[in-house]
Amino acid sequence: MVERLFFFHNPKAGGTSLVSALKGLFTTERRCPVIENDATEHAARGGCYDVFAGYDLYAGHYGLDIYQAVGEGMAAATNFRWPVDRVVSVYRYFRHVVEMSDAQARDPRWRAVSLAKQLSLNDFVTCDDPAVVIHTYDHHFRQLTGSGWSPVYEGDQASAKTLIDQMVWFYVCEHPYESLAWADMAFAGRLPGVRRLNVTGGEDTAEALNPKAHRQLLSQNQNDIALYQYALGRLLAEVTPAETRLIA
Repeated sequence: MVERLFFFHNPKAGGTSLVSALKGLFTTERRCPVIENDATEHAARGGCYDVFAGYDLYAGHYGLDIYQAVGEGMAAATNFRWPVDRVVSVYRYFRHVVEMSDAQARDPRWRAVSLAKQLSLNDFVTCDDPAVVIHTYDHHFRQLTGSGWSPVYEGDQASAKTLIDQMVWFYVCEHPYESLAWADMAFAGRLPGVRRLNVTGGEDTAEALNPKAHRQLLSQNQNDIALYQYALGRLLAEVTPAETRLIA
């Protein structure tokens, strides 16, 4: 039985729907309020998270730094999405969904959103502006080894895979049926139905990437791709009865 949970919410990977469902497992007073939601808030916290200790559910765009400060030893979970599609969804969300005032357009905190509204998909995903790179380079890997809101690569593949191995459950966007079948086992059938929330519209899909941009996205997300493939292997193993698995 999962009594406490830390959910590493990977942006634009179905996490809003999952968090909504996970909240159904915990009463309001057991859920931690929002700690941080972007690079600016992460910098402002300065690593001081002790005030948030003591809750039973942490669910947000939080990294290993917060987990180690307030939730180490808790059951952990996260969500995966094919990295190229995830980055394209970030662009679509910034460009088509996020509303921004003229004053916000001049605020450095909103720079990535501002650039998404100015640039084409191909130009945005290959942009080397630090405000954009934080979203388009190995975000999930940095989240699981330090913080997705820091450009610093603080860990390695081995440590990230160890964390994945220890997770009680995770969701893979491209495999919803398998992910929810595992959730049914992991949470003893208590997880409420997962509704599709925060779905980003727009015509900019991964198919709209030109070959050069696609190659660059693959190159700059090699760590995320490796973790995605590793996690997918575990997911399929969790939901495949041992007696039916192929023997190499």
